Amino acid sequence: MGGNNTMRFFYLFQALLLVMTCATHVTAETASQQIAAIEATADENGVVKGNDGWLFLKEELEHLGSKGFYGQDVLAVTKAAKPEFGDPLPAIIDFNSQLKQRGIELIFVPIPPKALIYPDKLPGNVGADVSSQLEQPYKDFYARLAEQGVQVLDLIPIFRKVRNEKQLYCKTDTHFSGIGLGLVATELSKIIRKHDWYTGIEKRKYSTQVKEVSIHGDLAVMQHTDARENVSLEFVTNTASGKAVQPDKSSPVLLLGDSHTLVFSVGGDLHSSGAGLLDQLSNKLGFAMDLIGVRGSGATPSRIKLYQRSRKDSSFLEKKKTIIWCLSARELTGSGGWRKIPVAKK
Repeated sequence: MGGNNTMRFFYLFQALLLVMTCATHVTAETASQQIAAIEATADENGVVKGNDGWLFLKEELEHLGSKGFYGQDVLAVTKAAKPEFGDPLPAIIDFNSQLKQRGIELIFVPIPPKALIYPDKLPGNVGADVSSQLEQPYKDFYARLAEQGVQVLDLIPIFRKVRNEKQLYCKTDTHFSGIGLGLVATELSKIIRKHDWYTGIEKRKYSTQVKEVSIHGDLAVMQHTDARENVSLEFVTNTASGKAVQPDKSSPVLLLGDSHTLVFSVGGDLHSSGAGLLDQLSNKLGFAMDLIGVRGSGATPSRIKLYQRSRKDSSFLEKKKTIIWCLSARELTGSGGWRKIPVAKK
């Protein structure tokens, strides 16, 4: 244990040295080096201890130092077991194309690494200039998707604009906070409300109540500590029935993705129910969403679940107008890979 602590101190010292060395001019290479030095301070559980009680996932920091997220750049860093599934670009473009052929809009919503939005909470006093360099691969990737007709909700500038006034991520958990997911729901509702079909959907009334909830974040669990934090959550109920929002399979909007679609919605180790992204979106739009959420990777497994649903119900996709694909941005280099998956049986 003492040896591990010594090594973590050594790597943290390296990170601090890089800060001083690169104080005058930060490049993409030196920014990646600094993040790599911080990532190396992770404990044996894969958690990096930051400032002010903030915890970070080692895997997310490994992802954050990547040079790019498509082509040869991503193949050099992907954790996918098979290199042919390492590049996310072809799979996302193919998914969008299949949906577009059926008249369905796709909104791709990658949740930024919290270290990118709050670099000052990392050990080593990481500056905004480093964060700006680390952002460039996301800009490049989202621009390439846009060129191919994929609609991306880029949350990085949106989150950065309010990060000083609002805590958008949980300190001890890998997910966004109640405030963060509320902001995502607001941005998504702005997009969906613009569509002609939206006005024709029957609306329901929902009631909300804000409560403070104590959570034991997944990063704290990984560390085997009892550390807890209080988060502010907005709970949503159907005004007529008083019950929590339930996913509606006939809804024109499907929320698809990883545990970001489940946290604060389904309870259990995801902390609470009735206050997640599905609940917030339902409240802001006036009708319940449909949901396909998976624990773990939201890249390929979530699309497999969608395919399985469409095979069981041939009219499933006919009911959909918009699919929101929400997942952690670290999945761009994740082990789940990016296979092309059909949306329906041919």
